[in-house]
Amino acid sequence: MLCGLLLLLAVALGTEVVALHRSQGPGAPKPAAPVVVRKAPHPHAPPKTVRPVKPHAKAPAIVLTPPSQSHKKAPTQ
Repeated sequence: MLCGLLLLLAVALGTEVVALHRSQGPGAPKPAAPVVVRKAPHPHAPPKTVRPVKPHAKAPAIVLTPPSQSHKKAPTQ
């Protein structure tokens, strides 16, 4: 059991060494520039409150009448 743990430790250590060498090689991606986050000079405005809207005065109702039937002919018999 001790031999198995030592073998596992050796494999893990070897993997880490290979990963470190790959990240420092000539073809390795360059690290990104650090990002600086600055605090705003003034605090944000408080959120606006929501008020209920007063109902508008009712508009006059429009009554639609059907078109007159005077242009149609009476049925012939």
